[in-house]
Amino acid sequence: MREAEIEAQNRNPAIERMMAILQQLERAPNGLGLKRLVEQSGVTRSTVYRILNSLTAHGLVRQLENSDYVLGSRLLSLADAVGMPSGGQVAKAAQPHLDFVARSLGETAKISIYDRGHVLVVAVAPGTKQHALHARVGEQLPIHAGGSSKALFAFLPEAERQRIYSRPLTLYNERTLIEPEALEEELSRVREQGWARDHGEFSASVNSYAAPIRDRSGDVVAAVSIPFLAGRDAEYEQLVLATALATADRISMGLG
Repeated sequence: MREAEIEAQNRNPAIERMMAILQQLERAPNGLGLKRLVEQSGVTRSTVYRILNSLTAHGLVRQLENSDYVLGSRLLSLADAVGMPSGGQVAKAAQPHLDFVARSLGETAKISIYDRGHVLVVAVAPGTKQHALHARVGEQLPIHAGGSSKALFAFLPEAERQRIYSRPLTLYNERTLIEPEALEEELSRVREQGWARDHGEFSASVNSYAAPIRDRSGDVVAAVSIPFLAGRDAEYEQLVLATALATADRISMGLG
């Protein structure tokens, strides 16, 4: 019997169904109705209904006026109970700094954390420029492509990086690095210089600079990134990089 099959047998089916529903809501910050949740989760209608009632009673899910369901605020208090800074804690500390970047630079600024093999956006300040790029809280991004992704990937334990390399990585365009050797070389450079650059390896028309955010013990717990349209001159890129680094430093000081 395969290891994955043994692991599946040791799981609780009720919890698995509940997580299937929560994961669908995680991907839909504007909410989902009962019908869509049944279709997307693969769980029967009656079971979804009972699970939603229980989750709502505990504040883990909230029902909107239009009857759709969204994640509830109780999840934030649970996250804050974790020993290390949670995504919610980092987002709260970072938001004023992101707002300042959005006002002063005009570009969108965002905070991302590592989450089970992917990168999760936990805070956003929309840019004020006409062509500022869009980002949303709850957005899930690949771990191997993008500025914030590489800023987080570079500081994962080696065993976790190797686990990620054990699965196929998506090739988004000709600039995407998917070979472990090439990625390790890039991540080593990120660790050495203390920042990461996205030069269109996820979306060809988007560049970004990102810098790691550290907690009081010096561990990387998040990354701040500033995405912008490709084609800007070197002087502007240096301004974005300097802003990302300064913002990461200020947020890290707030966590200390």
